[in-house]
Amino acid sequence: MRPLGSEDLKWTLAGGSATESATFYIKLDDGGLLFVQLAHSSIGLSPTVQTTAQYLSDGVHKFETLNRSSRTFKTSSDKSSVSVEGLSIQNNPKNPGLDVKASINGLNVEFKFSIVDCGFQIGEGKTFFREITATNFICHQSFPKGLVKGTVTFDGQTRQISGQGYYIHAVLGMKPHEVATKCNLISLQSGDNALSLLHFDTPNCFDNIPVTQSSLILDNKLVAVTVQNTARYVTTKTDPENGYEVPTEVHYTMDGDTVEGKPFHCEATIKLSNLLTKVDVLSELPYILRKIIQYLFTKPYVYQYYDDAEVVATLGDEKVTFNGKAFFECSFLN
Repeated sequence: MRPLGSEDLKWTLAGGSATESATFYIKLDDGGLLFVQLAHSSIGLSPTVQTTAQYLSDGVHKFETLNRSSRTFKTSSDKSSVSVEGLSIQNNPKNPGLDVKASINGLNVEFKFSIVDCGFQIGEGKTFFREITATNFICHQSFPKGLVKGTVTFDGQTRQISGQGYYIHAVLGMKPHEVATKCNLISLQSGDNALSLLHFDTPNCFDNIPVTQSSLILDNKLVAVTVQNTARYVTTKTDPENGYEVPTEVHYTMDGDTVEGKPFHCEATIKLSNLLTKVDVLSELPYILRKIIQYLFTKPYVYQYYDDAEVVATLGDEKVTFNGKAFFECSFLN
């Protein structure tokens, strides 16, 4: 595990069939949720850029997404900051964090994400599939806790927001269906503690091997990062629209050593009932890209939930428990 600061965040804009994304999962202090994502994809005849914002609080639920022209996509000279029509993410190394502004279909979001402790990446940050090539990899840079302050404006009203969030910068050097058949992510912020876990199953060509990474923050310190994780769908329900077995309860385990070298074991459970968004991925894409992906995939779908989760962690002889609202996302790619 390599610790990261905001100065380590650089956009690669890898060619070929690469997809690069920046995603914020934010639990608001009022119990609500804010989700912001910028995704740049080189799949297709020309690059495509998708901007998404989702806000849930006090009886209001807004979900907006737009495809933007790649001609408006720009990075700073050092590639640490990025902007596109309607969304910018500015790196601020002097006050370590990211300044975000988004305006999507009348949903306007502005906030600062101030890094707590540090981020991390596994090793050099890239996981290669069988052979080391310029495109045969995935890369994740994670910042499992940040303090958030800003505003959300919609329908003529402006709300002050504050909370805590998880930020992940991801690069897929390959087409998504070549990396995974399904994947899931959980992000739980609970006071000074936090848990995040990313899990996906590789396709048959890579022997259906699970690839995972997770982190645990206690008392605002990154205490453990591990790749020895499991994500088990305890119960599922068939979605009649597409036949996918969508989880209704998920159980996670994490094992390894803490940053200080203590034996570490953690378990987390989330029961899923509050479906925020179900996304038919093809319906959100431009026509040409939709046809290309339709040829590669059968029916990609994404499900997002916001529900209560419980965590029990053992670090050496110490036992810690915490709970709270968690963002859960699962994707089915083929």
